[in-house]
Amino acid sequence: MRRKYVSHKKLKKNELYNEQVFIPGAVAPKLSTELHEILAEDELKHVLKKQKEEKSNKVVLYKLKLVGNVFLIFIGCLFLMGQYASITFNQKEIKNLKSQLKGIQNTNATLKSEIAESIDLTFIKQKAMGKLGMVEPAPHQIVYIDIPKVSYTAYYQPPMNEPIQPAEEDVVAASFFDFFNWKE
Repeated sequence: MRRKYVSHKKLKKNELYNEQVFIPGAVAPKLSTELHEILAEDELKHVLKKQKEEKSNKVVLYKLKLVGNVFLIFIGCLFLMGQYASITFNQKEIKNLKSQLKGIQNTNATLKSEIAESIDLTFIKQKAMGKLGMVEPAPHQIVYIDIPKVSYTAYYQPPMNEPIQPAEEDVVAASFFDFFNWKE
């Protein structure tokens, strides 16, 4: 029978594993329970170590999920802020273009009134007869029509259906409240 040496804390150094110890009055050797206790203890340590690793893996996985979700929320907020910045920029540009349009419309109205005021019929008649060689029409060529007396001066009046633009602060506040469907 071969004898094996077991190295473990509970067995003394160079103690033989298969050392036979007999129970007094019996032929069967006494079974050593030390090895079974050592193996059970090792198995318990192994199970506890496995549970600890699983728990630490769950914690790490939870932390990764949490960081991922926070990152996604952060990216979503950045996207939302970018959209609001774009909307605000476009509203500001629209406001500037509308103010330019109003300025051009006012200039056109002013120029139309200046043209209407600069019409001098006697000057036109002299120029037509002198430079262009035109003559006055004969009495049978003249047809009279009734024209109501209206001033040639035209004033600019904005169209009735054009909405009045709110101030920039009102637009930003309104867009914020519209996002949350709030009423002021």
